[in-house]
Amino acid sequence: MDFAADLGLFYDEFAVAATHTPNGGGAVTTGKVILDEPGQVVFGGEIVATEFSLRYPAATFLSVKRGDAFAIGSRNFTAREDAQPTLDGLERMVPLARA
Repeated sequence: MDFAADLGLFYDEFAVAATHTPNGGGAVTTGKVILDEPGQVVFGGEIVATEFSLRYPAATFLSVKRGDAFAIGSRNFTAREDAQPTLDGLERMVPLARA
């Protein structure tokens, strides 16, 4: 099983386009992302809340830092922290704030 190839197929099917603009200047890039939106769920008797975050293949945006801007459709976001790798290293996640 080729996880990297399967990941590409997953993003082709379920992801949306996002534009990344580095806060300190640099090239503006566009790529496919999964946007996780705020919500709440009861898990094990406790409320688990989520906030806006992005997940994307590691090669999509090579360096995402706190303060970078993302545009997804007509909505704008700012990275609250530097992007962090997932356990397998194939993806990155970054928490977002509405801009």
